[in-house]
Amino acid sequence: MNEATPGGQATAGSERWFLLLLGLIYMMNFVDRTIISVAGEAIRRELNLSDLQLGLLGGLAFSLFYAALGIPLARLAERRSRVGIIATVTAIWSVMTALTGAAGNFVQILLCRMGVGVGEAGFTPALVSMISDRFPEERRASAFSTIAIWVSIGGAVSATVGGWVVQNYGWRAAFVVLGLPGIILAVLLKLTIPEPPRRNAGDVTPSFGAVLRRVGRSPAFLYLTAASGLVGMVSFGLNLFMIPLLVRRYGLDIAQAGMIFAISLSLAMVIGNYSGGRAADWLGKRDIGWFGKAPALLLMISLPLYLTAILQSDWRWFMVLMFFAAGSLNAFLPAIMTVTQRLVEPRMRASAAALHAFGQTVAGLGIGSVLLGWLSDRLAAQAYAGDYQADCAHKAVTQACSVGAAQGLQHAMMAVGVVLVGAIIFYLRAARALRREIPAKAA
Repeated sequence: MNEATPGGQATAGSERWFLLLLGLIYMMNFVDRTIISVAGEAIRRELNLSDLQLGLLGGLAFSLFYAALGIPLARLAERRSRVGIIATVTAIWSVMTALTGAAGNFVQILLCRMGVGVGEAGFTPALVSMISDRFPEERRASAFSTIAIWVSIGGAVSATVGGWVVQNYGWRAAFVVLGLPGIILAVLLKLTIPEPPRRNAGDVTPSFGAVLRRVGRSPAFLYLTAASGLVGMVSFGLNLFMIPLLVRRYGLDIAQAGMIFAISLSLAMVIGNYSGGRAADWLGKRDIGWFGKAPALLLMISLPLYLTAILQSDWRWFMVLMFFAAGSLNAFLPAIMTVTQRLVEPRMRASAAALHAFGQTVAGLGIGSVLLGWLSDRLAAQAYAGDYQADCAHKAVTQACSVGAAQGLQHAMMAVGVVLVGAIIFYLRAARALRREIPAKAA
């Protein structure tokens, strides 16, 4: 295994292994985060849960601990080995995912999902900080997008492999099968990836208060974080509720729904993330404002496609339209994470990444998933001609209950999609702020 050269630059071989191994860990990060959405409909039926409870399991339980611990772990990453932090948290979230398979009720699953959030909280800030030290500014968006591609692959693995295991062996087996590989990757990381030397290593790590004051004085950072949070409300909602929608609205089984998820969401994100990262590096050299303008323009395309897809009565048209909607929705999220690093000093980068992730995760996965679940329950009750709560008991045992559950979720997903209008406005404002805050020579 090639290591870094004496001057601190990585050789081609070590760079490829760095991108591959961190990509695989990011893949398992997303597999373990999203398996709850693949198994969600089966869990809901077995444990008689509501969509609000499903939103709590898939969103709030994870995001609260993810957000609360993300900042302290980011502060630790400013001072300690980021390789060691990532290896440790990868092992934690993998064990907690596997333990979910032994849970017997809603509270036990909730506790396991909190444990997954605890583990995953330390990953992204430490990763972004390492990329900032290992790659020059003009390659960071591309490098992070190359790693982030594996997030989308993780969604496909979770949907196809997880869906097949759920369909054939039950949801408990799926958590065990998809939880354990992360432990192996954690060991490989610790054994084969050296800690990259820090840029400006002699600088004193600023206090967290100094970091807050710095980002608080950056309109670009605030606009980008707010916009990413609103995009996350739609994106995370799709991750959590697309498979339940496909099962309820189109009568597909979980394995079939998982395959459609893999194509219309995960494959689209692979293409969007990869092309978005390359485009961001290319456009950013010409005008740093493109880091705001490009995602705004793509959201203008994504929103009508998303709403039209949700309205389709044929799952084939849903898959085609959602493929283009999801690709344009998520294309620039990795690039936006890297451009925020240019707005702070080197020793603030992990903390800045954690703050950005905090806003995106709390708004998107926490608030968005719970809001979507709550809306789905309320709108399902309105669509059902009777006492939905009493008659259906969240099992959708009759045709009328099934129709109500499907319509409620469909209309809730459309309602939440409207927040993308706000994201467009924030991204356009961020474009102007970026030009003021990052001089053309520095960009």
